[in-house]
Amino acid sequence: MIRTAVFPRRYVQGRGALAQFGMEAAKLGSRVFGLCDTFALDQVSARLGLVDGVSLDLQGFTGHCTRPELDAVIASMRAANADVVAAFGGGSVIDVGRAAAAELKLPFMSVATIAASDAPVSGISILYDDKGVMLGRINVRNPDVVIVDTALIVEAPVRFFIAGIGDGLATWYEADSCRRAFAGNVAKEQGAALAHATAQLCRDTILRCGRQAVADCAAHLATPDVEAVLEATVLMSGVGFESGGVAAAHGIHNGMTEIAGTRPYLHGEKVAFGLLASLFLSERPDEMRRELFSFCADVGLPVRLHQIGFDVTNKADLQLVGERTCKPGSNIHNEPFDVSPQDIVIALQAADRYGVAFEK
Repeated sequence: MIRTAVFPRRYVQGRGALAQFGMEAAKLGSRVFGLCDTFALDQVSARLGLVDGVSLDLQGFTGHCTRPELDAVIASMRAANADVVAAFGGGSVIDVGRAAAAELKLPFMSVATIAASDAPVSGISILYDDKGVMLGRINVRNPDVVIVDTALIVEAPVRFFIAGIGDGLATWYEADSCRRAFAGNVAKEQGAALAHATAQLCRDTILRCGRQAVADCAAHLATPDVEAVLEATVLMSGVGFESGGVAAAHGIHNGMTEIAGTRPYLHGEKVAFGLLASLFLSERPDEMRRELFSFCADVGLPVRLHQIGFDVTNKADLQLVGERTCKPGSNIHNEPFDVSPQDIVIALQAADRYGVAFEK
């Protein structure tokens, strides 16, 4: 049995971490092409530390990770004669920058301006069509450097931080399913023990510190609780999901991208409900369900389907999600038992009914 674990090459987190950008870039090259979420351009520019010998061509980006957008960015990078690629933003910007850097075989720096998912440390870019439907993933490589400036993260709307908690919360439950099923991780091999321990620490940190961290982040305070949860949702979750594997929560998320009403909602919000629904695919202790539903409600994650734009009474949509979730190659098949489209429909309905008692 081959076991694997994957990691970013270097991870830097803390208040003022962006001031180290130039020093980190200098280790990789001298001509940096930077792709930055347009909404964060001013904030990034004000904090960015550059050093002699390193130039930065920083361009705004407002698109998504689609093939046309990716091709356009690659053309711009070639024109700039860059020898390092940096992406500043959330999942969409980072996915495009990571995929472009891999195609050009250039070092990649991932700089998070929000913490809505574990995308900053990942070696995967998710490709969508122009309607927002997930087409698949591009396995590239993990970043050479990840920078997470906590002072910048807490300036963003707290909804992004909460979504990151939703994405990270699923990490251990999915990695544990993969472990029990002997299912592969993103490298299609067994996860190392370190991956599963990291995923468990991720879950424990989120459940222990998450409520206070959300309150602090909403007040724009970069407290120790925020630092702990941020490390869990970005670094631990990234290592945990790639090295441990993903299963039902992300499988259900992917199915829900077929429903137009869910598309305005964040990845982590939908993954969180996917996790809650997965608790009804097999027997689970009621205390586990209560713990997770209560936590999600307290931090502002969805506990009802209507909270992510899904009408639970729409039988056609339920069936579509069930079929999409269970298509060949789906993450749902990493569960240690068979799952049918009808199982998904029932689990979504059951989770929605269970969530009534916790809805705020």
